[in-house]
Amino acid sequence: MARSSEFDLIRDCFSTGYPAASDLLLGIGDDCSLITPPADMELAQSIDTQVAGVHFPADAPPGLIAGRALRCATSDLAAMGAVPQGFHLALTLNNSEDWFLRDLAAGLRLTANTLNMPLLGGDTTYGEHLTITIAVQGWLPRGLGLRRDAARPGQDIWLTGKVGGAALILDDVLRDPTRDDQDTAPYYHPRVHLSFGHLLLSLATAAIDISDGLIQDTRHIANASGVVMNLDAEKIPTAVNGEHPRWHECLTGGDDYQLLFTAPADARERIEACALTAGLRECRIVGNVTAGDADVCVHKNNELLVFSKEGYTHFRS
Repeated sequence: MARSSEFDLIRDCFSTGYPAASDLLLGIGDDCSLITPPADMELAQSIDTQVAGVHFPADAPPGLIAGRALRCATSDLAAMGAVPQGFHLALTLNNSEDWFLRDLAAGLRLTANTLNMPLLGGDTTYGEHLTITIAVQGWLPRGLGLRRDAARPGQDIWLTGKVGGAALILDDVLRDPTRDDQDTAPYYHPRVHLSFGHLLLSLATAAIDISDGLIQDTRHIANASGVVMNLDAEKIPTAVNGEHPRWHECLTGGDDYQLLFTAPADARERIEACALTAGLRECRIVGNVTAGDADVCVHKNNELLVFSKEGYTHFRS
């Protein structure tokens, strides 16, 4: 059934059922949202766009895709160490049928409650391809954000857990986009490390979430900090072991949303304690930072590995 207007769509599907924000003065239904900023806090903001046929299968269930999109966007807050404040949603819809909109809204609402992410407002339009744009924001103490430019020689490189699960299951997802089980969970339901990211504020120096591939995203820290990031492939937790023919895809495939971060050696015990508190059983040191021209070096059995592809690249010809 077609909706009569954008206003009916917002009222029926997106105006209720989301977590409340104590600092929100004015939310959905006006020209802007109004928020009261806490004292001595900084606002972390990020935006992410997912396009059907590019970032997810065009015929995937809308509820799964909406929930995944919110998880992917919110992971940036975890990487910065921010506590979620809320999100804005912009939708380009290619289907206005009642079931489609209700399923999309239900998936988004479920994930928003899981992550404690209030919906602050948004916009909708219609177009050829389903496109979901989510702008997230969160609070963190002034001056403590986990930037990419603060890794220093002598520090450890940590990873919160396994990489490669989403990349290795992608072919199965493309064959059957409706499949929602334990095997496809790394793709559709990536864990967002919000609580652990916030615990790292006084311990880590630099951080990033692994969205485009472990090696490529590690290079972002190397370039921003002007250091060499040395990864020990034998210490990296991966979805398959190092002898598997697709093992290299674990380091380059992306969509993992694990946190990779640097920290001084004297923070090891405290980080391990925080990982236990957050239930991260595979959080571990996977390398170290050294001085030199910005680079990422991956070693396995004392040999330097060379990858023809380091991760996902946007706007490829």
